[in-house]
This record gives sequence, structure tokens and C-alpha cells, in this order.
Amino acid sequence: MQVSEKFLDSIYQEFDVIQKTEQTDITVQNKFATLEDHIKAKLITFDNVKRPDLYRLSKLIEDHAQRAYEPLIATFEAEHLYKYVEKHYLELMKNIPMTWVIGGFDNPFFAPQTPPEKAEVLTCAGTNLQNMWIVISKGPDGLFGLVAEDVGGVQKGDHFRGFFTSKQDIIKKVIEKINESLMTHIDFFELEK
Repeated sequence: MQVSEKFLDSIYQEFDVIQKTEQTDITVQNKFATLEDHIKAKLITFDNVKRPDLYRLSKLIEDHAQRAYEPLIATFEAEHLYKYVEKHYLELMKNIPMTWVIGGFDNPFFAPQTPPEKAEVLTCAGTNLQNMWIVISKGPDGLFGLVAEDVGGVQKGDHFRGFFTSKQDIIKKVIEKINESLMTHIDFFELEK
């Protein structure tokens, strides 16, 4: 499959509000100390952030999914990035209703080897999702998530641009575009708890 338009650009083109929103320094932890702080902000955009800056936010979303028993989408740009958290994810998958693990897995049988019944592993190798870091879950007021693109730097994985949002129209469009890119059907609202 040939990679077409960049995934993040396709979302930006649909929502002017993302492009017009002033960028935020997401490293200011006293302003965004909790997941609730992020959700209340509705839309936070950022550019030129490093992997550790996004790791904390990803962990907040994963922890919420487990605590609230809500589904989770998680993308990984490469096999080794998933391998790094594989044990954590295998435990996480046991405690949430459904997990979609999407990764740049060159070998479709790579990860995880024995996923629970409540997990679906999809490869995004060769698609416009391969450079994306996406973590989405659901709360009492709807969907929310982190959507970031690896824009490189000195080396791949050095810098990211993107957004966090709890705006339903945007996050639903992200899931719709994931479904289009992978020719799959991810739906948070069809799940039974």
C-alpha cells in the first residue's frame, strides 16, 4: 500500500480550529498536572515536543482506561517501541473491555504473541499511520485522545507535533481516518462492558 497524504495533515485540513489554536507548552506540569486538566482544556496543540513530554500524557490516558474500564486505541511507530511496553500492555489488556494496538509491525505475527480476547493487533506498516503516536480512550463525557506525528529531528522520534483533544467531532474523525487507513472497524460505542 502506498502512503498518501500525511495522517495529521488530513485532520488539520478538516478542522481549522486546530490550526488556529495557539500552541501550548505541554511540559508545564502545574498547568496540565492531571488528565482532567487536559480534558477540560478541550484542545491543546503543540509542536516540537520530545518523546518524554508525550509519554506522561500517554500514561495518564492508559491509566484512565484501566481505572474506568474503558476501551483504548494505542499506536506505535515501530516494533521496538511496542516491545518496550509489551508486558505493561498485556496486563493492561486484561483490565479493559477492548484494546486496539496498532503498530509499524513488519511481521504481522509480531505483537503481542498471545493477546487476550479483548484485544486486536493491527499493522500500520506502509500506511499514513506509521509515524503517528495516537492514544485514545473514553470518559463520562465522551472520547478524548493524544494525536501526534513524529517529525524527526536529529533522528526519528526526536520531535513531535500534534494535539490533545476532548472535542468529539475531532476525535471521532481521527478514529474514522484510522478505520479508512487500515480498512478496519474500530467503534468505541458498540462495546459491551
